[in-house]
Amino acid sequence: MTKNKHHRSLAAVLIGICLISGLTACGQQKPAEDSFSDMEPDKYVTLGEYKGLEIDAVDTTVSEGDMEEAVMQDLEAVAGTKEVTGRAVKEGDIVSIDYVGKKDGVLFDGGTGSYDLEIGSGSFIEGFEEGIVGMKTGETKDLKLTFPEDYHAEDLAGEDVVFTVSLNGIRELNTPGINDDGILEKLGEKYGKEFEDTDAYFEEIRQSLTQSKEQEAEHAQRTQLMQQVFEKSKCDTEFLPEWLVKKNKEEYTKSIESFASQYGVSLDDYIQAMGTDKDAFEKEAEEYAEEVSKEQLIISAIADAEKITVDQKEVDDYYKKYASDYGAEVDELKETLDEDTLRQYLLGKKVEDFLFENAVIK
Repeated sequence: MTKNKHHRSLAAVLIGICLISGLTACGQQKPAEDSFSDMEPDKYVTLGEYKGLEIDAVDTTVSEGDMEEAVMQDLEAVAGTKEVTGRAVKEGDIVSIDYVGKKDGVLFDGGTGSYDLEIGSGSFIEGFEEGIVGMKTGETKDLKLTFPEDYHAEDLAGEDVVFTVSLNGIRELNTPGINDDGILEKLGEKYGKEFEDTDAYFEEIRQSLTQSKEQEAEHAQRTQLMQQVFEKSKCDTEFLPEWLVKKNKEEYTKSIESFASQYGVSLDDYIQAMGTDKDAFEKEAEEYAEEVSKEQLIISAIADAEKITVDQKEVDDYYKKYASDYGAEVDELKETLDEDTLRQYLLGKKVEDFLFENAVIK
């Protein structure tokens, strides 16, 4: 039985769209608002310093070690496998197994099957793969294991079981060399181009790594910058617009429901599987919504101060591009992502660009 991997920090794609926004000090009266377009952020926000903030320089040099690692990953990606005889299983092998799981001597649901398992992949519960190391083809072995306390199946969580594992075969990666016949052609297929020689391939790798490092560096710098902006501003959680907090909480909850449905479970079952309860989830959703609302307010306040706006053409163009990229209809997309939320997202991107352009890299 494979291990169910949960992700605790989950913000839906659409709620993530709104996550570039903010904090600050507030008035005591709440104006009648129900959309971003009606919102008056300066009634909630006291902006701190936001222009000319210092951010750290990030080294984007591609080292020889980076090159070697990338090349090896590419070679392993096009590698075949070869059957292994005359030795026992070791880390990294791919083993063909049959397994039968029992709890208190009785078969349990999902505990029996056949599988091609990479040793060290972490696909099965702790101790399963480790128990196969050292076995030889044709051997059968009983593995006495315990399911994790937070395992998604309640009847197995924390329970002792025995897996009887039969090893049918061992294979290992047959990693080619960069100069082996046909390898450049295979690598070219991965990158969608033809490499005349290994130098051309290495140059492609270097450019790809450089671009990746530069993107990662800018992302880290932008994150550092926005954290400073939010920290330097003030807002009293008690006086956040109720409609905004409610909207963000609903979007957060919908995102978790959507994630849970991908695994065929309800929100309640997901919450239970995460080792929490409905009240704790509601509190987490409320706190998340408040923080996102604060960030959205500070973004809007900066936009007002700097006269940064989003026009209708920018909104329409985004809908068209997004719909084209994902093969959807614009009207269908608008049902998922309302124009008010999209406009705030685009505004957040423009404000962040403005702040980044005015930051000082030290």
